[in-house]
Formats: sequence, structure tokens, C-alpha cells
Amino acid sequence: MKKNLPERKSSRIYPLTDSIQAYLEIRKTHDTIHRHVSKELAQWGLSIPKYGVMMRLYDHGALYLTELSNLIFRGNSNITTLITRLERDGLVERFNGEDRRVKKIRLTVKGQALIPKVISEYRAFLDQMMTKALSGKNHRDLIKALIQLRESI
Repeated sequence: MKKNLPERKSSRIYPLTDSIQAYLEIRKTHDTIHRHVSKELAQWGLSIPKYGVMMRLYDHGALYLTELSNLIFRGNSNITTLITRLERDGLVERFNGEDRRVKKIRLTVKGQALIPKVISEYRAFLDQMMTKALSGKNHRDLIKALIQLRESI
């Protein structure tokens, strides 16, 4: 049961419009999904960013750090930290590419064995989580609305 909270001071200055409420709901939904997904990936010792790195390496093979950071929308310094952690876990390795001044990253044998299982089970988990709440038409409508929102910004 929700408690009746006093009116927010900020609402007196600027009322809570449908637009602002929609933004707040997107944020709350993102945070809820993020916590749920993080818990699921933790069973394999992975975080969302680690999973993203491993999936991209699985899809593309060996990549330079810059290529990887562009694919998962992270800065090079964040990627370096992720790679160091994945390397420590024995899931990826650095090696000299064509240009010996720049290292490439690839999955280790352990990483190559783990990621197909994670992808399969994780995608089934995501599918179940999303279909539990939304129908196929609702999914398409949500996708369309989110794309429209993102492209208008």
C-alpha cells in the first residue's frame, strides 16, 4: 500500500507533465530491468558490459580496443578496465595484431566455450521477461515509440 506523500516542492515550480512522467517511467523501467538482468548474468560471473564485450568478440572475432568500444558504446578507458577483468577471469586475451603497436582482443578457449551457452540462456531469459509483460503487438509499438523518441533527440 502506497503512503500518501506530501506534494513535492518541485511540482509547485514546474508541474509533473505527461512528458516528464514518461521520462521518469522510462528511467524506473530501465533501472528495474538492469537489476534483473544483472542478477541473471551474475550466475556466469558476468556483468552487462562484460557480456557485451564477449558477445561482440564472439560475433566479430578479434577486435582492436577502439573497434570494441565503438560497438558497445563505451570509452577506451572503460574498455581497458573491462578487458583487464575479463583477462583475469581467463575469458579473453590480448595479442599483437598486424600493427604491433596496438593490441587486439579475442576470446580464449574458455571464453569461446562459455559465451554460446550464455547467449542462448540469456536471450531465452530476456524473451521470457519481455513476453511476460507485453504481447507481440505491444513489443512492436514500444520499439517504434522508443526509436521515434531516440531519433528525435
